[in-house]
Amino acid sequence: MEQINRNKLFDVFKPDTDALVYLKAGTVKHRYNTDFEYSFRQESNFLYITGIDEPDFHVILDLKDRTWHLVMPRRDAKFAVWMGHVNPPEYYKERFSPDSVLYDDQLEMVFKKREPETVFCLNEDSAALFRGMGLECNTETLPEAMAYCRSIKSDEELVLMRRANEVASEAHRTAMKMVGSASYEYEVKAAFEHITQKNGMLHQPYGGIFASGSNSAILHYVKNSAPIEKKGHFMIDAGAEYKGYAADITRTFPVSGTFAKPLSDLYDITLQALVETTSGARPGVKMEDLHLHAAKVIVEGLKNCGYVKGDVEDMMQVNLFALFFPHGLGHFLGLDTHDVGGYLKGVEPIDRPGLRFLRARRTLEKGMVITIEPGLYMIPALLEPAFSDAKYKEFLNESALRKLLGFGGIRIEDNLVITESGTENMTDVPKKRADIEALMKG
Repeated sequence: MEQINRNKLFDVFKPDTDALVYLKAGTVKHRYNTDFEYSFRQESNFLYITGIDEPDFHVILDLKDRTWHLVMPRRDAKFAVWMGHVNPPEYYKERFSPDSVLYDDQLEMVFKKREPETVFCLNEDSAALFRGMGLECNTETLPEAMAYCRSIKSDEELVLMRRANEVASEAHRTAMKMVGSASYEYEVKAAFEHITQKNGMLHQPYGGIFASGSNSAILHYVKNSAPIEKKGHFMIDAGAEYKGYAADITRTFPVSGTFAKPLSDLYDITLQALVETTSGARPGVKMEDLHLHAAKVIVEGLKNCGYVKGDVEDMMQVNLFALFFPHGLGHFLGLDTHDVGGYLKGVEPIDRPGLRFLRARRTLEKGMVITIEPGLYMIPALLEPAFSDAKYKEFLNESALRKLLGFGGIRIEDNLVITESGTENMTDVPKKRADIEALMKG
């Protein structure tokens, strides 16, 4: 798979380009000034190009002859005592088939001997190293090239992403079934992560949100420690990571296992936004158009339930939807949860409430992997000022909405592969109310 990825990157550049590409692996991180080590996770671009999941390596790609050269750290006996077996160069030559394997104390010699016209780096930290050698460096081209390559997934990458979704879906179903017997949010988190780790997926692609009741209105809730509101609802926004590739799934459901008003009404609005935007996703469609369609579905639903009033187009014109749906509809997914490639060079976020937080403003193409994640929230920090704002107040049923200020929020998220004519939904977690209730009772 990594050979396919390297060839994609080589193909971005003109043939016989007299330049080297340099990428650096991640390093082990410690907690402040202690010897406590965080679990190592490889830098995504390095993993994409090499497949090597070890710290302190480097890789050089020669664009002139399309060769690649692995640069490994020179480990000593002390490292072997504390950290384990040290593999020799022959291991990496046989396992990953680079054109050569060097030690990191030979890095400067290689660059000075080769004397390329340009060195392409990802950042200024790397560029400073080579400028110190008197070499010309470019830090703009490589990030764009990597994003271009990574935004279209190969068949091999999709196999890994389907597996991540399979396990994340199982974890969601397990957590959904046990939430009624849990007392604290972290118990649900533990049940979820038990499934992912039992399947060998030791890294979480992100921290995960396990939010009870009103906490579900905090978009990036991270505490995951509050008591569970037994008469309320619960939101899980969590995934799994398989060989570096992420799944990112969200579900909202009643702790009791039975939907009741107002949750049922608000849930159906959010689900309708998901269903319509998922069915509308296909090559040639713009992400911002899907977002605006979801926003309109939410406004129409709120009007039908009596929470807002007036002409829907007028409400869209003043961006009323952003009071209830303040984040973007979705994002690219891959080696990172919010994967690269969401914005091409020269494309800026739309300066409009809600849309300015859209993480991907692209026209969809076959092979892209995206999330679709509409949300509907009752956030006091947004609604309280809106009740007295001349632009909004005529559209808001204040008395009805005030009853919901402690309600929280609803978010539903699936992971989609853009296919030739539509999408493949990799996520397998119930989202219809009847199916959720059946799972939780079963």
